[in-house]
Amino acid sequence: MIVSGPPGSGKTTVSAALALSYERGVHLESDWFFRSIRSGFVAPWLPEAHGQNAAVMVAVADAAAAYVDAGYTVVWDGIVGPWFLGLVARRLGDREIRVQYLVLRPKRATASQRVQGRGDTPETSGAETMYDQFADLGELESHVISSDAPAEQVIEACRAALLDGSLRVDLDSWPQ
Repeated sequence: MIVSGPPGSGKTTVSAALALSYERGVHLESDWFFRSIRSGFVAPWLPEAHGQNAAVMVAVADAAAAYVDAGYTVVWDGIVGPWFLGLVARRLGDREIRVQYLVLRPKRATASQRVQGRGDTPETSGAETMYDQFADLGELESHVISSDAPAEQVIEACRAALLDGSLRVDLDSWPQ
């Protein structure tokens, strides 16, 4: 399952809790893959980062597939916007791995406050840009869960949505 959303939405908290729910669960953080780029890094929210971001999406998808092949349930924590969902879902679908897509989205003020409260995020303009990218997901709005409530309530809402099957990505109806 992919747990996505803008910075400050609670992806890491929710993903860690969901991964612990499984007998063999993996919390796969795509931020680690971005941090692994030691030279030539481009801030991911910039238009010129598209190639880098696509490479990271492929790398994380392949890592997720390796864990699934080994019998783990993977909770992928990352900013996987709809613009990359088709690429990721197809890459996993080619390996017969079902994908569920969950987007956490708090109110803008909540996300901003959370990002500013982090000690390791001195520059927040990218977070604002990424928030805007998740503001209206069109047909994927049904995959959105508000993350303004306390963490335990959000985690329970996510568990319920994952169980009911409404977060599955249907590749047959996905545009090429």
